[in-house]
Amino acid sequence: MLRAALRRFAAEPQDPLLRTHMLKGEMEAHWAFSVDDDLRVVFRWDGEEALLVNLGSHDEP
Repeated sequence: MLRAALRRFAAEPQDPLLRTHMLKGEMEAHWAFSVDDDLRVVFRWDGEEALLVNLGSHDEP
């Protein structure tokens, strides 16, 4: 699942299936996309490159 989500993100970061969104609060400089109902990938943009920051549960900060 993770591999498929990463491939989908590399091809189209705003793919609706990923539910890519900006984060708020302390993480406001970051974005996230969903792998499944609980697992998400947190990243930040550096120009046109996405730098992966964290992989974990939606409940984790």
